Amino acid sequence: MAESNATQVILTDDGLKIIKAQSTADTAASGVTDLNDPNLMSVIEKQTQAAQYAGLTSQYNVILARAKDSSISTTALTTAYTNLNTFMTAILTDTTKASDVNRDTYKSLTDAYNTALSNVQTALSNSYNTDMDNMQSSVSVASQAASSAVIVASQATTTGNNASQVASQAIVVANQAQSAGNNATSVANKASQAASSAILAGSTATVSANKASADYQTLSAGVKDGSVVHITTETVIDKGVIGTAEIANGAITNAQIGNEAVNSAKIADLAVGTAQIGNATITSAKIANLAVGTAQIANAAITDAKVGDISANHLKVGTIDFNKITGKNINASNITTGTMSTDRLNVNKLSALSANLGDVTTGSLKGVDIVANSFSTPNGSFTTDANGNVVASNLTIRGVTNLVYNAALLGGVGGSKSSIPGWNLFTKGYYSNFKLHDGVPSIGFNSSSGANVWSMFAQSKLYPLNGLTGQPYSASVWFIEDGSEAALKYNFTLAFFDANGNRLARGYADNVWNGNPTAQGWAYKTINNIISPSTAVYVAIQYWAYNGTGHALFSSPMLTQTAQSTGYQPDTGNVVSAGEIDGSVINGSTINGTTFHGGDSISDSNNTSNFYPFTIEPTGKASTTLFNSMGALRTEMSGGGLRTMYRAINSSGSQYEAYDGNFSGDMISLNSGFTNGKDMSFSQSVSGSQLTGQVLISPLNGLTLHGDTQQITFNGTSADVTPKGIIITPYGNINPNGTQNIWYVGNGPTMKTASFGIDGSGANNIQFNRSLDIGNFNINTYHTITSSDNRPIHFNRANGSSVDIFAATVNYTSLVKSSLLSVKKDVKKADTAYWAQLVNSIDLATYQYKTDDNTSHLRLSSIVDDVNVTKQWQLPDVFISRDENGKLSGVDDSVLLNATLATVQEQQKQIDQLNGHNMELEARLNKLEAKLNG
Repeated sequence: MAESNATQVILTDDGLKIIKAQSTADTAASGVTDLNDPNLMSVIEKQTQAAQYAGLTSQYNVILARAKDSSISTTALTTAYTNLNTFMTAILTDTTKASDVNRDTYKSLTDAYNTALSNVQTALSNSYNTDMDNMQSSVSVASQAASSAVIVASQATTTGNNASQVASQAIVVANQAQSAGNNATSVANKASQAASSAILAGSTATVSANKASADYQTLSAGVKDGSVVHITTETVIDKGVIGTAEIANGAITNAQIGNEAVNSAKIADLAVGTAQIGNATITSAKIANLAVGTAQIANAAITDAKVGDISANHLKVGTIDFNKITGKNINASNITTGTMSTDRLNVNKLSALSANLGDVTTGSLKGVDIVANSFSTPNGSFTTDANGNVVASNLTIRGVTNLVYNAALLGGVGGSKSSIPGWNLFTKGYYSNFKLHDGVPSIGFNSSSGANVWSMFAQSKLYPLNGLTGQPYSASVWFIEDGSEAALKYNFTLAFFDANGNRLARGYADNVWNGNPTAQGWAYKTINNIISPSTAVYVAIQYWAYNGTGHALFSSPMLTQTAQSTGYQPDTGNVVSAGEIDGSVINGSTINGTTFHGGDSISDSNNTSNFYPFTIEPTGKASTTLFNSMGALRTEMSGGGLRTMYRAINSSGSQYEAYDGNFSGDMISLNSGFTNGKDMSFSQSVSGSQLTGQVLISPLNGLTLHGDTQQITFNGTSADVTPKGIIITPYGNINPNGTQNIWYVGNGPTMKTASFGIDGSGANNIQFNRSLDIGNFNINTYHTITSSDNRPIHFNRANGSSVDIFAATVNYTSLVKSSLLSVKKDVKKADTAYWAQLVNSIDLATYQYKTDDNTSHLRLSSIVDDVNVTKQWQLPDVFISRDENGKLSGVDDSVLLNATLATVQEQQKQIDQLNGHNMELEARLNKLEAKLNG
């Protein structure tokens, strides 16, 4: 394409903007170079690092606080963080420009910090596991205590059975006494004495049996935890029916029946075999309607008489008033048959009865130890067997509970920043694991309260009363003096509080004592029977010091809902320990054990690991497991984390579909993949080469997607029957979902900032409804392209050269064409005559465009004939412009303009020649005129 010499044209502001855009592009190219320089940290990288480093600092502060609470050394972590912080602060001070950076130093400091952080986190995990082991030890001790409770219950059962046997033996003795009375009639005075002794023994046995029956009824109703049941001379079995029970090898000795009457008892047809009654005296006795042999003794009184050698078979039917007879040394083996009501029997020891007591259906046993092979309530709601197994429909085991939260001071941290979970140590209390009482740490005071000032240095966590006002409360604590001023007073307080945690003005009681300059041993301090006020909501204990300087410690605090203080026990609540407890309801505050299973082992052929529906392991891990026709599902909760797992039962080749979900404090991870072989034990992890997709959600790194199917899908509103929205791919691209055609950014459908067509047909455009700034280039909504920095705007090809611009009417202030010799080659002087000839060969035409209307003006130019094969309009090819495909596009005005200039130059030559010729003619004309005039 031919060019003319440079023609000076002055650009408008729009022309300058083109130049400015070129400068902006150069600046951008320089910025890209900076991004690729490994020794520079770019502005973009700085801003990203600043956000991430803020998250790192937040994580560091949290880990540092937790480590200090657990007495874990943080020296290495603090040093590593300080070094990294110094390095990063210098770089991130100015985030608006790139800075030099030593990548090796940056990596070494970051690695040092991550190593130190990992070490502290590992130490925190070990500390937690140690706490869990200590807790497990406490569980074992509590389990032994509960096992002892079950043994006591079993013993109570045995004692009840013995009591029943004793009562039956008492009946046998009474029957024997009755028989002895009949035989005594035949032997006169000896017979009377024998009958009297028998009645005495029988009456005594009756009273004791009545008490034993009452004790047994009380025992059947339920013996309170820890009760010891004693059967003494005061034990009564009342209204009990003693059947065929036998008391073997039992003796009733020294039994007394005094002033007792057997009113309705009848002793008939009984024989006293070889029993001997000797040296007995019947005084003031009346024997009426009795026959001795064939003799009748009516209304006769035998006083001071001695009757000897009278055969017992001479005593026949009749009535003897046993109130008048005292008998001794009756041989129970000679009392054979008969019946005596148990309310007539009183014995000192049921062990003296040898008969089987049978079933005792009424009465109660009180104050006795019960030892039995088995025990059950009448309706079977509570049973124990010989092996110690307890079966109960509703089992409640109550004991004295320590209401002091963390009375064992577990998790305490000593030093200048002492702390104990559940306790407020204020500013002067401290934790000590050096002064122990029976292995329990203590809370110390080693300071000054100030003159005449009460200073509280410890308070336990407020315990809710749950409406139990008007109840007695007691407290105790162990105190040790380490040397205090005599004027100093120590105060142990049991206090009640309102709903806002304020101590009630009259809702407390205390125990106050003076300090001692000499160290002392442990002393036991108590507060008893303090009634909770009606306005009380909480209860707690407090330690105070007053008016002086001292050093002392408090340990093993105990707060109970009792009228008297009790010995210390940890606040573990009520503990049950047994081989097996079966029942529908267990009421209690704590269940401790090595392993807890919910339900029976899952009955499924795929349950090869013998999983239960729910399991709590000694490590603290709780898990649930389910098997169905499609796969196995399991959830595990342990150490602040939660893991969910799915394992397919059926395979695709050798691979089984699998999913893992992990939830922790700083990350949620959802993994999809497969296991190699059927993994019904959940032993394979969906990670590494077995991972096909992953979604990570982190407060530090946000949302991360990885995998072929990982995407964010928006399905539209409830009004959309089919999905409609967008899909964000793993690469962050936006694709349409369903029938969605556009994706917009804005303040709503009617206030779109920008709208992007995303339909497959390409029918929807990209539209910006606000001014668009691209670097220093601005396109507004008023048909204006602006150079923001007032520099030229350039339109270039990808290779850097200028690009063609197609437009209709162009309005400009000036037009400048680049014609620098430095960018040209093959420069030759043009033949103006040739170019003038070409210009003169052009056919000019007037016309209008087909799109013009009747208001358009008449147009004049050359014509590019792109219609006729044989051109109808003459235009040399050098003036025709073609596009990149060689297709005719129009007239090259740049060539035409300069050809016109060549024509002007050629015409100027001709004008000059004509002017010279004209001057020559004019001179000749002047000479001719002179001659003519001459």
